[in-house]
Amino acid sequence: MDITQWYAVALGGLVVLFHASHLIMKISCFLKNLFCPQVRFSKIGFNRYIGFSTMRVDVMLVGLFLVGNAICITVGVKDVASLVKRSALLCTINLMPLALGEPKLVAAAVGAVLLFSSIAFVRRRFYEIFQKLHLILAALLIAAIYLHSSSKDLWKAPIVYLFAAICLQIAIGALRFGWTLYRNIKHRKPLNRATVQIITYKTKKRDTPVSDAVHVHVRLSRPWRPRAGQYVYLSIPGVSHTSFVQSHPFFVSWWYRDAEGDAIVLIVEKRKGFTQDLFRHATNDVDQRNEMRAIIEGPYGKELDLKSYGTILLFATGIGIAGQLPYITQLLEEYHNSGEKNRRIAVFWELDSEMHSAWVTDMMMELLKRDTDGILDIQLFVLGNYISNQTEPGDVARLGTRIKMTYDGMNAETLIRSEIKGREGRTVVSLCTNSETSDKIRVIVQQIRDKTIDLKELEYRPHSAWGKDKRLGSKVQRGGEKDKEGNV
Repeated sequence: MDITQWYAVALGGLVVLFHASHLIMKISCFLKNLFCPQVRFSKIGFNRYIGFSTMRVDVMLVGLFLVGNAICITVGVKDVASLVKRSALLCTINLMPLALGEPKLVAAAVGAVLLFSSIAFVRRRFYEIFQKLHLILAALLIAAIYLHSSSKDLWKAPIVYLFAAICLQIAIGALRFGWTLYRNIKHRKPLNRATVQIITYKTKKRDTPVSDAVHVHVRLSRPWRPRAGQYVYLSIPGVSHTSFVQSHPFFVSWWYRDAEGDAIVLIVEKRKGFTQDLFRHATNDVDQRNEMRAIIEGPYGKELDLKSYGTILLFATGIGIAGQLPYITQLLEEYHNSGEKNRRIAVFWELDSEMHSAWVTDMMMELLKRDTDGILDIQLFVLGNYISNQTEPGDVARLGTRIKMTYDGMNAETLIRSEIKGREGRTVVSLCTNSETSDKIRVIVQQIRDKTIDLKELEYRPHSAWGKDKRLGSKVQRGGEKDKEGNV
């Protein structure tokens, strides 16, 4: 075999190992935590308009990939013609693992148009176009490679690698389609049913509708056991004329069962396109008169292992609270079922507006009722848009005995250091926060340098309100605490 064939075998082996076993990931995480804490927490950030950042360990893996390509493209190359031929062959080989990924990964091989469409500024504003464009360009790339290949023999390079990539893509697509049919179609229950519910900020004087988010209750035709960390792709054909081709991911925030069956609840923040169309169907009542047919793909997502820790610190910003709520639910259930008595759960949530607390009011109150031993503590940090004209930055309000609302930015370092002083057992810091907050907390945990403190992040990262003064590093001013009627 020549060097490109060895490279193809090695790359295929890595893909198989990556997808074969969750145990391998657990072992690698353990070794990484034990021997490489600097690599474990250190992160490399990029410009906000590019829209991504990554861990150093991931950069190391990409570096190995590039080195492998550099070796293959130079060893045994004698002239320009052989260099061009080897480059084209490597491009085709690299399509195989990309075919297993999301359209975002496949697009990495396409070039300048795909690079432009991968920019976060474009991606956030043209989600559906971005998603479909990547699939189209990936297909065009495969067609172009085939047409420009000198040999059309199916079992010779590069066509054999191209054929493998196509087969992988078809197989993954067929599995997803079959899984979606199974999840949505059941005898006498043809499709899931969704109801869009208005969220209200409640006080003793009046109820005020929240204008920038809704609850979507989805009645499941084929229920499953929801777990923390799961998200689904939601499509509701009846929302608009084009919604039948739209599918958007949302965290499963909580779930329940009543006389009509099992249901999941999604918190949907108003943006543009599909989410904006949802608001035209919002209603105050969750009943059959307001239901629409819905298609669910999933659930997807990996659950973080938090139950082995004595002290759990959950950080969220904005809509990120939707990802942390299921963990609170499960941690409380496991605490009461196991009989364990040494545990503390602290939730720190930073909100852009005081009315956003209504997103999870009812569920938070329900969780506090379940927490009969008082292990759950909740702190809210409101950046602006206060309800009362008399509220000033730095004021603190007590909402009951275990909920504290501070009208200022979240000082993550002070919170973490105060929590670890009187902690119970090992500590984990879980993040579902925007990029700035995640980077800040990562540096804080890295500086503490305590092997009994772990840092974990949810798969979803809330968007950031760029250009706004979020005062992430500001100190919480201790104003006079006062009672306040209202939400959580």
